[in-house]
Amino acid sequence: MGVEAKVAIAEDLILDFSGLFSAEPEEKRPSKSPVEPFLRAGEYKTLATQEKPVEGLKTGLESIPRTEPPEQAKILLLDKQREREDHQRSLEAYRAYQENTKRSEQLQSEILKGIKAGEDVYSLFLKAAKAISLMTSNSVFYSQIEDDTRSIYGRGLNYKPPLQNELQDTQKRLQRLLEAEQREADTDSRERIKRAVKAHREHIAELEAMIARAEKTQL
Repeated sequence: MGVEAKVAIAEDLILDFSGLFSAEPEEKRPSKSPVEPFLRAGEYKTLATQEKPVEGLKTGLESIPRTEPPEQAKILLLDKQREREDHQRSLEAYRAYQENTKRSEQLQSEILKGIKAGEDVYSLFLKAAKAISLMTSNSVFYSQIEDDTRSIYGRGLNYKPPLQNELQDTQKRLQRLLEAEQREADTDSRERIKRAVKAHREHIAELEAMIARAEKTQL
C-alpha cells in the first residue's frame, strides 16, 4: 500500500514527505556525499596499514643512482695510497742513509789525515763520535758526547781544545745575532736580541779567560 507523500495541514500549508517514504532502491538514490560514488566504485581503497612518510621517501630515493664508489673500491684505493706513502718514506729513509754514509766516510778520511798531521785528540775524538752517530742514525749520541766533553774536559779539567771549540761555536752564534739585530724592525724583538748579544759577549769573554788559564797550566 502506498504511503501518502504529501499532507495538507491548511489550505496554504502542505508538508512533503516524499523524501522519507520513497520506495526507490538505496543504490539509485542520489548521493548525499560528493565522494560516495567513487568509494562505491572502488576507485579509492582503504589501507590496512598506513605507510610511514619516511619509508615512502626511502623508497623514492632508491631509484637515484649512487655516485660513491663501492666499499671494496674504497678499500683498494686506501691500500694504494698507503703503498705510495710507504714507498715515499722508504725513499726518504734511503736518501738519508746515503747522505749519512757519505758524510761518515768523509769523517773517517779526515780522522786519518788529522792523525798524520798531529791534530789534537779532542777534535779527532769528536769526529769519530760524529761518524758513529751518522752510521747509527743516532743524533742524540753525538750531542751528548759533545756536551759532556765540553763540561768535563773543558770547564772541569781546564782542557784547552774543548774550550776553543765552545768559543768558536759561541762566536758563530753571536755573528748571527748581530745580523738579525740589523734586520729586525720590531722594537721588542730587537731588545730581546740585544740582551742575547750581551750574554754571548760575556760568555766569549769568560771562555777566553779560561783558555788563557789553560795555556798557562799546560806550559
